[in-house]
Parts: sequence; structure tokens; C-alpha cells
Amino acid sequence: MKLMLIIIFASVVIFSGCESNEKPESGEQEVVKTEPHIAQVIDKIPAKGYTYLQVTENKNDFWIAVPTMEVEVGETVYFSRYMVMQDFKSDNINKSFDEILFVEDARKSPTPEEMKNIHSGAASIDKQSVKIEPLKDGKTVQQIFTDKSTLEGQTIKVKGKVVKFNKQIMKRNWIHLQDGTGTDTEFDLVLTSNDDVSVGDIIIAEGKVAVNKDFGAGYYFPVIIEDAKISKE
Repeated sequence: MKLMLIIIFASVVIFSGCESNEKPESGEQEVVKTEPHIAQVIDKIPAKGYTYLQVTENKNDFWIAVPTMEVEVGETVYFSRYMVMQDFKSDNINKSFDEILFVEDARKSPTPEEMKNIHSGAASIDKQSVKIEPLKDGKTVQQIFTDKSTLEGQTIKVKGKVVKFNKQIMKRNWIHLQDGTGTDTEFDLVLTSNDDVSVGDIIIAEGKVAVNKDFGAGYYFPVIIEDAKISKE
């Protein structure tokens, strides 16, 4: 009886309004989880009433099923309410999944709260023990913070270690960079770029300095490097 109620919940509550006869048929189900996720779409399978998406998050690839959604490979999806289904067979697309997440609230834009979590500032990012040799023709993180007013609008270079990376948020990649310089509150420099990096990479970034940048949702940067071109060492 309990299993039947969970199956009904997964097929009716989560996908209410979807015109599909497909229902979970087998496997162990869990209760609805509430945990924020930000994932990039790497594959999709349209189906009646559903869109099946293979996504990647923190180098982990997995499948989710959402109510019919217009989304393209390469775009980012956000969700926080879902049920995990094990050993699920979809008759709709004739495909079996070892594990799939049935998502209730998938969307292509972050909520204001998610915006704060996505780009958490230096106050919530630890200062790492790193020492980077500064560029002769560049600036250190500390110099960029200290001289931001005079550097505004200039194109500069900076070298450092990637400590956080968010891909394709608001059609750009977001990179948090540290080089071992800076104060207790100004040590984490944010860059935007179209280039991909990985956490731990030592990179040289060249971009334009912007100050007092407000992206809304209560999220504000005293200084940021925009449209950076990245080279790796």
C-alpha cells in the first residue's frame, strides 16, 4: 500500500498536468527531496508529457525527467524538488535507467536565493593556502581590489588558482580566482568568461575591470573582471 501511494505521488503530484500514461512500474522509491541543483544539459529525449534530460553537475552525469520543457543541449537547468527512482523502465521512450530523478520544479533561470548561492562571495569562500608568482605585465588580486577605482574600464591580466567555477549562468561562465594576496575580506576575485576551466587550474586571465557591478537579486560585486580570455599553465 505504501509503495502504491509513492508511485501515485511520483506520477500524479510531481507531473500534474502532463498528459501521459507512463507511470513508474518497478524499483525502490524515496520520498521527495529538497536540495538545490544546478546542472548543464548534455543530452535530451523528448517524450509525451515529459522531457528526459541527461545532465552534468560537478563532473557527475545523471538523468532527470521533467514535465515537457523547451531546453537545448548546453543550457543550464535549476531544480530543488525531486524524487529518486531506481531501476526505472520508461515504456514511453523504451529506455531503462539505473537511476533517474523525477523533478517537479525544473527551470532555466535561478531564483534570487539561488543567485546568492551560485555566486557566493569571499565571505563564504575560504582563503586558500596558495602562492602564485605575479605576472610582470599583470596585477595581483590585492592590487585589483586596492586600485579598482583607477583600473575601472581597463583591460588587465591576472594570474591565479581557480577555487570555484559555475558554467553558463546567465549565458556566461563564472570563475573565482585566488593568488594568495589580499586582505581577510578581499582575496577572492570573480571573473566572467566564455572559456571553460576546472577547480584547481592555474590560469592567466585577461579582461576588463568593472566596479560596483549589480546583477540584481541582492547580488553586488565591488570589482569584477568581465569577458576574460583564459590561458592555462
